Amino acid sequence: MISIKTVRQGERVAVWDYKGRVDYVDGPRRLILFRKSIEPLRQYCAGADQYLSIEFADGHCEHQRGPTSVWYDPVQHLSIDIKNSLELDSHEAIVVYRRVGNEVHRRVERGPMLFVPEENEWLHDFRWHGADPKDPAHKIPRALRFHKLRVIPDQTYYLVDDVRTADDALLTVKLMIFFELADIEKMLDQTHDPIADFINAVTADVVDFAGTRSFEVFKQDTEQLNELESYQNLMARAARIGYQVNKVVYRGYTAGETLQAMHDNAIEARTRLKLDAETEIQAQELADVQLAREAIRAEKRQEMESKQTEHDIHLQRLQHDEQIHQDEELNLADEETRRRVNQIELEHQRSKNEEQGRYLAAMREMQIDLTRYLVAQYQNPDRLIRISGDNDASLHLHEEG
Repeated sequence: MISIKTVRQGERVAVWDYKGRVDYVDGPRRLILFRKSIEPLRQYCAGADQYLSIEFADGHCEHQRGPTSVWYDPVQHLSIDIKNSLELDSHEAIVVYRRVGNEVHRRVERGPMLFVPEENEWLHDFRWHGADPKDPAHKIPRALRFHKLRVIPDQTYYLVDDVRTADDALLTVKLMIFFELADIEKMLDQTHDPIADFINAVTADVVDFAGTRSFEVFKQDTEQLNELESYQNLMARAARIGYQVNKVVYRGYTAGETLQAMHDNAIEARTRLKLDAETEIQAQELADVQLAREAIRAEKRQEMESKQTEHDIHLQRLQHDEQIHQDEELNLADEETRRRVNQIELEHQRSKNEEQGRYLAAMREMQIDLTRYLVAQYQNPDRLIRISGDNDASLHLHEEG
C-alpha cells in the first residue's frame, strides 16, 4: 500500500519499514511510503531554569541542563522528563548524595544557586515534625517534608500539654522557640528530626519547672520561662545536634475548665478590687487637687487684697502729700501776697512821708512855723496818753497798731 505524507518544517518523524528498521526524517519533507509506517516524534525543550532527565534503554540516565532540546528517540530512549532546577536563596542549603561505585558521598550545597543534580545524585528528603493540618496548635510526625534547609534564624510554636504542678493542677504551657541551624553536618549525623528533639527536650524542662512549684508559685515564676537558664535539656540537646537556641518566649498557659474558671474569677475579683482602689485613689487625689487649688486661690485672693490695701494706702499717702504740697504752695502764695502788700504799703507810706517831708520843707523855706502848723492841723488827737510818776520812773511804751 502506498501513501503520501508531508513532514512539516520543525517536525521529526520516525519511519518504520516492514522489517522493523527505522529512519528519522526532519521536515520539511514529502514522503511516499510503501509498506512503511510513520511515527511523529516529540521534541522536549528545557528552559534556563529547567533540565532534561533522559532515561536510556540500556538503563543509564543523563541530565542535560537547560536551555536545551532533545528529540525523543524510540530506539534509544525509554523516557524524557522536563524537570525544574532547584532554586536556592542565600539563606538556604541542600544535602546532596552522590553514588561513586559502591560508595555514597554526601555534600552540602549552599545558595544562592540554581542546582541541577547529576545522574548519580539525589537530594536528602527531610521529614520532620510539623503542625497538624486538623489542629495547627499541635505537632505530628512527618508533617514537614522538604529538601531545602533554612540556615537563618527560625522559630516554632509548641504547646506543652499535660503539665502537672506540685498541687496537681493540670496545665498546657504555650511556648515559642527561636533557633538557628549552626552545623548542618552535625545535624545530619546526630538527628533525623530536630523539631522532635526540641519538643522532647523543652517538654522535659517545662515538666521539671512546674513539678516543683504549686499553681500559685508557678503563676508568680512564669517570668523565668522567658530565660534560657530554665531550659537546660533544650540547650544541651540543641548544641549536640548542631543547633543554637537564641530565645524561648513564654506565651501563657491554659488550664482545665474548672481551674480556668476559678482562675478567671480570681483575676476578675483582683481586677475589680484594683479598679476600686484606683478609683478611690483618683477620688482622693481629686479632692487633694481641689483643696490645693482652693488654698492657692485663697492665697492669691489674700495677696490681691493685700496689694489692693497697699495700693489704697499708697494713693492716700500720695493724696496727703499732694494736699500738703498744695497747702504749702498756698501758704507761700499768701506770704508772698502779704509781703507784696506790705511792700506796697511801705512804699506808699514812704512816698507819702517823702511827700510830706518835701511839703514841710517847702513850708520851712517859706518861713512858716511848722510847730504851730502841725498843732493847728491836729488839734484833736486820736489818743491821749498821760503819764504820772516820780522822776526816776522808767517808761516803756508799746503800741500795737
